[in-house]
This record gives sequence, structure tokens and C-alpha cells, in this order.
Amino acid sequence: MHGQNIFLNQPLAIDKNYLLSTIANIISGYQQKNFSSAESILQKAQSKIEMQANSAVTSGADVFPVVLDINGPIIKYSSWYYLGTQDIIAILRRLDRNSSVSGIVLNIDSGGGMVSGTAELTHTIKNLSKPTIAYTGGYMCSAAMDIASGAQFRMANPFADLIGSIGTMLSYQDFSKMFEKWGATIYEIYAPQSTEKNKEFRDLQAGDSKAYEQRLKEMTADFISRMQENLKETLKDDELVMKGKTYTPKQALSVGLINEIGTLDDALAKF
Repeated sequence: MHGQNIFLNQPLAIDKNYLLSTIANIISGYQQKNFSSAESILQKAQSKIEMQANSAVTSGADVFPVVLDINGPIIKYSSWYYLGTQDIIAILRRLDRNSSVSGIVLNIDSGGGMVSGTAELTHTIKNLSKPTIAYTGGYMCSAAMDIASGAQFRMANPFADLIGSIGTMLSYQDFSKMFEKWGATIYEIYAPQSTEKNKEFRDLQAGDSKAYEQRLKEMTADFISRMQENLKETLKDDELVMKGKTYTPKQALSVGLINEIGTLDDALAKF
């Protein structure tokens, strides 16, 4: 399933430093014209799973765990270099129906991404019949932390980067002055009946962010509620964890964002 990712001027569940590096990477990809097609991104993910299955069968195993990589910014549709949440959902549902799969490890390294599509993936993970572990050897922040909360168990490598960053933000860019510098004249004319059309955006351009702040408030409330429901009694609220703070693996363990510190092999050994 492929479509258009709206990454700029949209609500994001992402760590700010990670966002800046992601945008730089995307711009570089556009300039160099070296992005992969959605089909090739999906095929690469499927090939990795097939290699794991072939290796297990060769070793004589009847059942085996599968590692599914979730790396880079969380986006809804497979694009640029990254597997989208819609394709991840489809892969997970196929794995859940496969009687040879004993469990699924979500190997996450992401600082977050789009709000759109994230809650659906979290819901899918939570309702899989196979046992699931969310593991990170790098970043598990914001939208990626949301996704990890859907798993039955969460682990981090002792040398992982950061975990947490629960919350949402809007990164807003107005390109009108750049277009005007290039000689463009921009007109916006609205029908008299269309007083609410693009009102949030027009208010923001005028310096009034209240409408967007309310929208972000509602999204973040949903995010926090989902985290509280999914992490349940393991979560120890330090009065910062639900306000966007990031944690080292040891700190994340102490507040209950993860259940254990260990390696990817340790995670696989649980199945």
C-alpha cells in the first residue's frame, strides 16, 4: 500500500534533533536522486524475513522467531529509504498467520515521525496473536516509543541512544518569501462561504498558534492515554516521562519504558 507522506507542516511525534537530521537526509536524497522505490523498499524487508526463514529451516528448526527492522523516521507509506507503517502492518499480519513463526522482534532504531498511521500500527502490534518484543539498539523515541508500547515486552541494548520523547510537535515552514524572491506573486482568494478553510494555517501565518496548539493537545492526550494503557503497572511516572523527556537505557528501565536491558540475541532467546 503506497501513497504520499506529508512530513512538513504536519503534526509529528518526533524528537527535534532527530527531525533536523531526517530533513537533511531527505533533502540530500532529493538532490542526489538516489531514493528507493516503494516496491524495492518492501521487497528488501520481505527478503530479510525470507532469509531468516530459510536459515531456520536449514538448521532444522520447525518454528523460529522473526526480526522485523523499523529504522529511520516513522512514515505512513514506504518511501525515500524507509518502510512505511502501512506495509509494516501488512507484513505483521502475514507473520501472525504463519504457523512457523514463534514470535516477532521489532528491531527499532527511530527518533519518531508522522502521527498519521502510528496509532494504527501500535494497535495492530497489540492485537497480534504471536508474542512480540520491541527492541532497540539505537533510538526508540516519540512515534517509535508509541509503536514499541504495543509490544508485550520492551528491551534496549545497554549502549542504545535515547528512549522516550513522548509528545507531539509541529514543525512549520513558510516558503512564500522564498517564492517571492524567485519572482513569484502569490494570491490566495477564498469563497465567502469558506471562512473555516485552512483557518488553522492562516491563523498560524498571522502569529496565532492557538488552533494548532489545541490540535496538538488532543493528539498528545491520545498518545499519553495509549502509553498509560499499554505500559500499565510497569510505568513509574517521574512527572517528566509524559512531558517529552528522553532517557538512557538505564533511566528508561527505572521509569518503566522498557522491561529489560540486553542484546538482540537475548531478545531472540526469549522465544
